[in-house]
Amino acid sequence: MVDQHEMEVEESLEKPQPTKISFGLAKKKDVKLVAVPKEIASVHVDSDEERELEAGERERKRRKLTHFEDGSYPKDSDEKKSKTVIPMVVENDWRVQKLLDLEKEGKLTDQDRAKLALLTEANPFKVSESGDPAVAIPLDNDDKVIEDADYSLVPIEEFGLAILRGCGWNDGEGIGKNPQIVKVQLPPQRPKGLGLGAVPAKPKKAGSSKDKGKDEELSNELKKDSLIKIVSGRLTGSYGKVESRDDDNNSLYVRLALGGTSVKVSLFAVEAVTKKEYEQDSKCLNKKDYDLEKERIEKKKEEIEASLRKKESKDYQKDKDRDYSKSSSSKKSSSYVDDSEVWVRPDLMVRFVDKDYKKGRLFGSKLRVVDVASRKDVSLEDDAGRMYYNLRQSWMETVIPRKEGDRVMVVRGKYSGSIAVMEEKDKRNCLIVARLLSSNKVVELDFDYVSQFDPKDDELYED
Repeated sequence: MVDQHEMEVEESLEKPQPTKISFGLAKKKDVKLVAVPKEIASVHVDSDEERELEAGERERKRRKLTHFEDGSYPKDSDEKKSKTVIPMVVENDWRVQKLLDLEKEGKLTDQDRAKLALLTEANPFKVSESGDPAVAIPLDNDDKVIEDADYSLVPIEEFGLAILRGCGWNDGEGIGKNPQIVKVQLPPQRPKGLGLGAVPAKPKKAGSSKDKGKDEELSNELKKDSLIKIVSGRLTGSYGKVESRDDDNNSLYVRLALGGTSVKVSLFAVEAVTKKEYEQDSKCLNKKDYDLEKERIEKKKEEIEASLRKKESKDYQKDKDRDYSKSSSSKKSSSYVDDSEVWVRPDLMVRFVDKDYKKGRLFGSKLRVVDVASRKDVSLEDDAGRMYYNLRQSWMETVIPRKEGDRVMVVRGKYSGSIAVMEEKDKRNCLIVARLLSSNKVVELDFDYVSQFDPKDDELYED
């Protein structure tokens, strides 16, 4: 007889249930695009987060790339930014340990106790766990030997500051009894290509050239096509034009004006010149010899001019001596002039004829008489207002006006002291025709009997 369970199994095997699979397509909804007004689209949304992101992005782009880590851009770490501190190592003192052992055994004397107090003041100790302040042990009891220390964890430039921080120093504070912040004095870096002991020449200031025009300026920066002059080395005095620069070696590649060859010269051996100087002197073969010859010619020219001036002064003195001899031999004038007579008077113009006084600086110059005390004490004044005292009458002679109509004063004869107007002048016979102002009388006088009258105050001589 078949079991009921077996019958159910057979029925299930004979009628398997089919698997149903259904397919479906969902309809896609159309998305409508709405045009946004330009006023809304142009609005820039600004927030603190966006500003921080933009600032970080800019900082990341500006950061200098020095190396790669695992094939990628290195990231900033908080460990590198933090300040490194190397704690101070406290060494064990065997003397303190020995005294502590004696104290535990009760064999510590008063002298040893005083030693212990002094040693514990100099070194840091901590109180033992028993709470007895008299018993002190070092901070580092165990001698630890560090093997395979990784020194790469601390940058080499941070070692010194890290040790100071471990000793209690803080950034921005001084050290010592009188703490002061001392600025680091770094020696200036020597220019590349400059030999040992050589001193770089100071660059010329722009605008220091005397020969340049108003619109022409010199630039301290030497660049391509700059006009230069070589001032030291085997090419001293040569002119050229800059073709390129070698900033790594502080050098210039220059095309010389003479020959057209390209040479390499030091940046400290050249100076900038104006276009006018370059066009004038760049083609000169021997500029140094030319300058020396030019200086020699100018010096010789000055010597010739000085000798001519000296000769003219001698000729002038000869003419004066000749005129004096003519006047002394004139029939209409007195053949004798008394030197003991004081003829110099105030407000007269006289000519100084002594060559020894003031090394001849006043020789031939016209001076005005200020005061007459005696023949050996006369005071004169020049055009600049400078006074000269204690002068002798024999060092002076009369002055005849150049123009007719000028006033003169009679200094000798019966009309002495009278003021007159010069009507005519006869240079050949050394005579003048004058009209006396007091009587309108016309008289003929010798050059030595009259002198130009030039008072500062005419009211003193009015009748």
